[in-house]
Amino acid sequence: MRAALPGVTLAVMLTMLPAIVSGHHSTVRKYRVDEQTTLDGVIVSLVYKAPHSFLHVQAPDRQNTMRIWAVECGDRDDLRQRVEEGMLKPGDRVVVTGDMAWDEGAWRVRLRTLTRRTDGWRWKDTSK
Repeated sequence: MRAALPGVTLAVMLTMLPAIVSGHHSTVRKYRVDEQTTLDGVIVSLVYKAPHSFLHVQAPDRQNTMRIWAVECGDRDDLRQRVEEGMLKPGDRVVVTGDMAWDEGAWRVRLRTLTRRTDGWRWKDTSK
């Protein structure tokens, strides 16, 4: 029985590996990495959560209809480390560039850059 344990453990790990890898590194499945968009809007909220944090930004879509966009910012710790408390807050006017989600009705973008209009403060996401 003991001799079979390493083989069973290895089989379980190999079975789970694709789910783990695709679950966390599915950027190409979620986003059009070759098609960026620009959002010019106002921060509604900052959401720090695992595995990825989000900014919610109110900005118009391609038809000029106002939407609340979910801007994926990387992991929770990255957002906390790079954006000190109070540095960005609801009501700040920002310009976001990012990769569009495959599902256009999701109003979702993966952050590439963020610029605050009032003072030009800029965040370029270097983790991608």
